[in-house]
Amino acid sequence: MSRSGNKEFQYGQYSLSYHIMLIFLVIGIICTSIIFAYLYHVESDSIESEFLLSQRYGEEALTHAIQLADQSLSFYDNAYNQPLRLALLDYQNLFHQNGKSPEELDLEEIKEKLADYFDLPIDLYIFNSSGVIIASTFQPDIGLDFSFAPKFKERLNTIRLGDSVAFDAIVTGTKLGEERKYAYIPTRDHEYILEIGINLQVFFEKQGISKYPRLARWYKETRQDIVSVWIFDQTFNQATDIRTSIPGFAVYPYEFQDRTDRFDNLKTVFGEKKSIVVTGPQPNQITKYLYIPQVKSSSVSSGLFDKVAEIVYSTEQVRQKKEKALVKNILNALMIIAFLCLIAFFISRYVTRPVYQIIEDIEIIADGDYDHPIRRTKGFEFRRLEASIQKMVGRLKEDIISIRQKTDDLNDELQNRRYAEESLRAANHKLSLLGTITRHDLLNQMSVVSSGFDLLEDEIPVNEQNNRLKAMIRDALNSISDLILFTRIYEQMGVDKPVWHSISRLINETMKNFSDQPLTVHDLTNGLLVCADPMFDRVIYNLIENSLRHGGRVSRISCDVRIDDTFAMLTYSDDGSGVPAADKEKIFARGYGKNTGLGLFLTREILSLTGIEIREIGTLGEGACFEMKIPQGKWRFEDAGL
Repeated sequence: MSRSGNKEFQYGQYSLSYHIMLIFLVIGIICTSIIFAYLYHVESDSIESEFLLSQRYGEEALTHAIQLADQSLSFYDNAYNQPLRLALLDYQNLFHQNGKSPEELDLEEIKEKLADYFDLPIDLYIFNSSGVIIASTFQPDIGLDFSFAPKFKERLNTIRLGDSVAFDAIVTGTKLGEERKYAYIPTRDHEYILEIGINLQVFFEKQGISKYPRLARWYKETRQDIVSVWIFDQTFNQATDIRTSIPGFAVYPYEFQDRTDRFDNLKTVFGEKKSIVVTGPQPNQITKYLYIPQVKSSSVSSGLFDKVAEIVYSTEQVRQKKEKALVKNILNALMIIAFLCLIAFFISRYVTRPVYQIIEDIEIIADGDYDHPIRRTKGFEFRRLEASIQKMVGRLKEDIISIRQKTDDLNDELQNRRYAEESLRAANHKLSLLGTITRHDLLNQMSVVSSGFDLLEDEIPVNEQNNRLKAMIRDALNSISDLILFTRIYEQMGVDKPVWHSISRLINETMKNFSDQPLTVHDLTNGLLVCADPMFDRVIYNLIENSLRHGGRVSRISCDVRIDDTFAMLTYSDDGSGVPAADKEKIFARGYGKNTGLGLFLTREILSLTGIEIREIGTLGEGACFEMKIPQGKWRFEDAGL
């Protein structure tokens, strides 16, 4: 413990070992935090990359599965090609035998005649040259314009201008989302296209063929982060209900949820033929709109029925894995920090142990045992420190001996000075007493001389010479009286400590002595206080008396103050005759003037005791003006405090 307090280092709040341990810990914590933050960042990126990679592989598998499923229906396509060819030829003959316009044809009657070719329901269609269905037994498709599919419309135009039957692959209907097989034949005048569509939906349901719902179920079962998978085709543009653009909607394994952004997202993906990812629809979920192009084929609708799979992924597992990674890295970091604390403690103790040993030796030496040696410690630096301290102790010992000798000499000198001061104080007292007695006796003798002169004055004959002698004697007596008064005042100067004087109060009290004078006083000092000798009131008195005695007809005096940097300038002025330029400095000399010549001399002497300078700066004929420069710390204002 230190002798100067109850802590090991009085000037520091904590010990050296604490600071070393703290520095080591701060550096260790910073490095550990950086390392484990980096490790967490790497692990987090790895979790996300694993999720994205798994997602990409799964989406590629789903894309190939859907494309293969579309191609797998080619058996059914080929099975219905021959019946469709025969039925279309009869449809063409019946169309021309009737001779009516397409709108006037009884397509239901023709449908009944052609139904014998098929074991499944069929519907008949008639396209005009613009690619619009103008007549059909399937009422929802009447008026359907394929302008939204320019390539398909171009193929219809090619069929209309040709002479052969064209078969389409099994596709999804545009209105009800049913699976249908279509075939086309032009009219002989090439004005219209006749179409027969076989409704395979009931057949697929009976056979359990639901390729898209089955693939959606399969894809969801292969991954735990799948919420739902819906597969759309381009019929969403024309469908009154967007659910009809989902092939096999009725047998999907989960409930359909409406989304406000679904239509715009599908439109973007089909338009740009590029997959997109959006957030939602729930927290910790993202939705991938996966673009799945249709495999190119010779069918009429090739490229028209591209698909988009709306896959909703849950990112909850990714979030949980990140949280686990964060907790793991934090726990590891805390374990490392705890280990660093232990290491820091032992290192700080090992490093500071020699320091404490040296401190103990220094404190023993500081208590007066200068012969106590500094104990040896480990380490080259500490040995140098030990040698330096030992050397310093030796010099301190010599210096202390020298200081003690000088202290004894100083004590002798102080004792001698104390005797001298006491002798000087006694001499000053004797001089003051002598001055007081002398002034008292002189004043008594002056009274005797003055009284005797007054008695003799009546006996002396009156003539010019006698009058001159009497005046000389009277002036001499007055001068002696003034000199005696001056010695009394001068003796009091500098005896007491300076005090604070209120300029306004001194002016008011001094003017009581001149109440019979017609003077106007302008006090603009604003509560100025000046620290000066207790006789500072004589300064104000002498200045006013000087104005009345030598200024002629003085009717106004004024005092104001100006603050300039670090000093205050107190100005006294009157409207008298002023002081000639040649006399501005002489008026402060002792004995100069018409009377005693002591007033302004005393004024300068009193002010100089506290470092205040005075000078006269007035203009002859306009009045006298005295400036008093008061240094910093010797002035303040009444409301400012000390």
